Amino acid sequence: MQIPRPLIALTVLLAAVAAWLALAAPPPGTSYVEAAEMAPASMTVSGALPTHPPRDLDWRPLDQRELAGWRDPYWLRWRLPASSAQHSTDRAIRLSLRAASQPYWNSQPLAVNGTVGRSAEEEQPGLIDIVRVLPPSSATGNDELVVLASSHHQWIRPGSADAFIAMGPVESIYGHRIGPWLIAALATGALGAACLYFLVVRRGRPRVPGARLLLALGAVGLALPAVEAWRPLLGYAYPWHGPRLLALQLLHMAAAVLLPAYIARRFGVAVSTGTRIAWLATLVAVIVFLPGFDDRGAALLLLSLLTSAWLLLRARGEAEERWPILTLVLAGALAVPLSGGAFLDGPYFLFLAVLMGFLLLCHAAQLRALDRHNGQLRDERARLSLQLLQRGIQPHWLMNTLTCLQELIEQAPMRASRLVESLADQFDRLRESSSRQSVPLEDELALCRNHLDIVGQALDRQIGFEVDAEQTGLWLPPGVLHAQVENALTHAGAVACAQHPFRLRVRRQHDRWILELRGARGSAPHRGHGTGTRYIEASLAAACPGGWRFVQGADGADWCGTMELTCAS
Repeated sequence: MQIPRPLIALTVLLAAVAAWLALAAPPPGTSYVEAAEMAPASMTVSGALPTHPPRDLDWRPLDQRELAGWRDPYWLRWRLPASSAQHSTDRAIRLSLRAASQPYWNSQPLAVNGTVGRSAEEEQPGLIDIVRVLPPSSATGNDELVVLASSHHQWIRPGSADAFIAMGPVESIYGHRIGPWLIAALATGALGAACLYFLVVRRGRPRVPGARLLLALGAVGLALPAVEAWRPLLGYAYPWHGPRLLALQLLHMAAAVLLPAYIARRFGVAVSTGTRIAWLATLVAVIVFLPGFDDRGAALLLLSLLTSAWLLLRARGEAEERWPILTLVLAGALAVPLSGGAFLDGPYFLFLAVLMGFLLLCHAAQLRALDRHNGQLRDERARLSLQLLQRGIQPHWLMNTLTCLQELIEQAPMRASRLVESLADQFDRLRESSSRQSVPLEDELALCRNHLDIVGQALDRQIGFEVDAEQTGLWLPPGVLHAQVENALTHAGAVACAQHPFRLRVRRQHDRWILELRGARGSAPHRGHGTGTRYIEASLAAACPGGWRFVQGADGADWCGTMELTCAS
């Protein structure tokens, strides 16, 4: 029995997040302590930094928001119950503080972190996370950790200082934060492999809607864990904390924009310009007005996921791809309000990696399917091209042209010579264009004009071809305009075409090229379903899968054919 794709995608996501949460949970014997006290550090008469807090210091409960604004030297104090194993040396603390710091354990100085200073010039920034092995506990029944710190180089004031300590066995303190990142590394590697596979599959194939957006989203998915892991795995001096948060915010913003944009593009959901502007304005308002980096990131993510779900519900067709994506998106949207900022610190990029991996594999499968379909179209196009080429040199047309040529040799040798040159030029252009996948618009126009010139010489009347187009750099499948000209000559007649010149108008609207060719309508009862039309449609479908449109029909005294291309360069 085939397992439904939504269930597979959801299972993979839940397994990755469960593994992360299990490895991120504090190991036995490790405790986090946020409750502490704080006080400004008073200077001596000489201005030297104190080496211990005064006995009468006015301690107050730690206020993380207020501490985030302190720059000058200050004291922090944590009081802990002494360990029962007072002589044990198998204990360590991890101190997280955005400052240069000098910690003291039961009045015994530990290794300094940077240099605490009275000014930015005196201070040497310390690491934001430090680990220190603890001396034995005090015999008094209580341990005390006192930290002298300064934060002069904190150029972005965050909403909270996030100052805390974690205490536990040395092995746990050193190794605890590495375990979850093995899951992140596995997810990142899988996402990187999916991106490479997609690039290999995509190489040399026609562009498909949303491919660039998907690759950009994949780049965000690869960059996000790298920036997240910077702090726990490599560490950095505390002035880098602000740039890191800004980088994370930019990545969250990019992911929030790219995911709905890709879904709308991929599934062809039309969204008005006003709606797009309003949605982007909402994201910007979240960045500007919502306090706290975590709150802003969570709000951006929630808006992005809800918008993506709305787009997927509006899309039609391709249910096998839409439902798994919708399942993942809704699971992520549900996790954001349940876990808040914690979701951003780890499960978010796991979610993004699973979602991106699924999207990339689906997109690669679509490319392979398109490749098979395009192969069939190319075969059909080759067959139709051969028919057109045969029609171009059909005995009847060739016999009439040669008869005309014989008469011209006797009556007007100069015109006969010119007709021979035009015939040679025409067959050379047909041979050249039939071997190429696309040609410049100028070459296609030259082929059309040369063909009309031959017909006009045989008819002894000029057939006009007016073009309204600037320098476009536009490339087309070979023969798509020539086939329309041939159709007009066949069905409307050369005389009617000489009286009613062809008029081609080329314009661009946003990402689309529109080519409108008008000619004589004629009086033929059947027109528009023959070999020429099928050749045009097959050529456009092979060159621009899903990005073309061709319509034709009578418009007053004109026969009008309109091609729309979104992938023409």
